[in-house]
Amino acid sequence: MRRQITALAIVALVATACASDPVQPAGVGAMNMGDPSATPANVVPNAELAVGAFEVLETAPAGYGRLSGTAALARHANGTTVTVELAGLLPATEFIAHVHGGDCGEAGGDHFKFDASGGDMPPNEIHLRFTSDSAGAAVMTVENSATAGTGARSLVIHPVTLMDAKVACAEF
Repeated sequence: MRRQITALAIVALVATACASDPVQPAGVGAMNMGDPSATPANVVPNAELAVGAFEVLETAPAGYGRLSGTAALARHANGTTVTVELAGLLPATEFIAHVHGGDCGEAGGDHFKFDASGGDMPPNEIHLRFTSDSAGAAVMTVENSATAGTGARSLVIHPVTLMDAKVACAEF
């Protein structure tokens, strides 16, 4: 009986450890990094809308030459909403996107922060995390209760497993 309880405890511990997401930084689980059912930025009422087309960056790994899509940023009374719509991604691949403070010519520059001296994660930054479908398409929306100023200038995406390989950028 004691061996069975010990074995069950070990199985539970291993299952818990394996269920965690190894590529997601500690503490990120509770952060808003996207909601596929959220109102897309281009239909948020009474918003100031900026939309940009994605361009593939020189730092993109192989396989992204046919990437296309848009990023939309809506500034409104309840904060900021960002939506990405993409095609031509690698299929079934997990991506992360960040709002940046620079132009695409500088690969987005630094991450945009609501508080320049604040942290590197939401809610002080705007991040989207999503997985492309089997055809390489993805749509994701994220909402933030703060309204981004004009310093939010672009959105850069990259695969979660290749954080230094910026794939594409869209300017707002």
